[in-house]
Amino acid sequence: MGQSLNRWWIIILFIAIAFPLVSYGQQPEGLLKIYFAEIREGKNPSIPAQVPLPENAKSVLAALPVYQYDTLVMVRSKVYTMLQQVGGGVKQSTLRQTAVSHLVQGCKDKDSGNAGLSLDYLTTFRKDDFSPASKDSIRNLVSKKTAHFDQVLKLAGFLELTDLKETIRPYTQAGNAQSIRWAALVSLSRMNDVSAINEVMKRVRKLPMNDDVVYKIFPDLVYTRNAEAIRYMVEAMQSDDKNCLSADAEREEPIPCGYRIMEQLAPVIEGYPLELDESGDIKTKDYTAALKKAREWFIKHKDYRILRDRF
Repeated sequence: MGQSLNRWWIIILFIAIAFPLVSYGQQPEGLLKIYFAEIREGKNPSIPAQVPLPENAKSVLAALPVYQYDTLVMVRSKVYTMLQQVGGGVKQSTLRQTAVSHLVQGCKDKDSGNAGLSLDYLTTFRKDDFSPASKDSIRNLVSKKTAHFDQVLKLAGFLELTDLKETIRPYTQAGNAQSIRWAALVSLSRMNDVSAINEVMKRVRKLPMNDDVVYKIFPDLVYTRNAEAIRYMVEAMQSDDKNCLSADAEREEPIPCGYRIMEQLAPVIEGYPLELDESGDIKTKDYTAALKKAREWFIKHKDYRILRDRF
């Protein structure tokens, strides 16, 4: 009797140990099949933890295309999210380019929301993650004036598709939506077009320094990676004028705009003395000291280099 009970306990223990291992060791293809089946049922499961792992990237990227052309909008949306997570999480150039290639196709999704999502995800990749074929697809999006055209224009500018300059230039003129005109100008500015950056800076210099300018206009100045635009931001950061408001909505008080500007400059200046956390805030417990440090760094490093590999 005792031996029989011991045998059963051993069997139960084996099952308890083995089943989690089987589940954890399940191939990504099988996990994706289960996951998307639940999405089709209207559920909202979390993306399986194994999917974004770098060691699974190749098999996941190979399995996703069949779901990318699913009839359900939500299924395709989840595919684009996975492409961003998987592609952005690996170092191999070929795999990153594969993910980007699929996301570029996502820009043509019949659902406008999915097309916009794909465009947003593409901005998280490096310039060299775009293969010649992907760049040609972006050229095609520009020529067809597809959905979210302002973002398409800025993507073309980021990739410095200078052969599109004269295609884009007419969109800077009156008769186009203001958002398109501005996107065309900053896109051309990213391509180092002199007339475009002159127009951008002429407009910006007319604006009073305040939160609207810092939060809505300065990100586009950063995007241009233009030396004059960045220099203008550095000058604004050096000012002690309290033209902006603190982030505390309950106790708003005037503060120098430099606190926000120092965060905006962090990702695009080589050797910058401050780092950002995942939320985009400066890693510091003393913002006054951090701003002082950033200001002094620019005074000492007038030959700073602007990074252009990111959007």
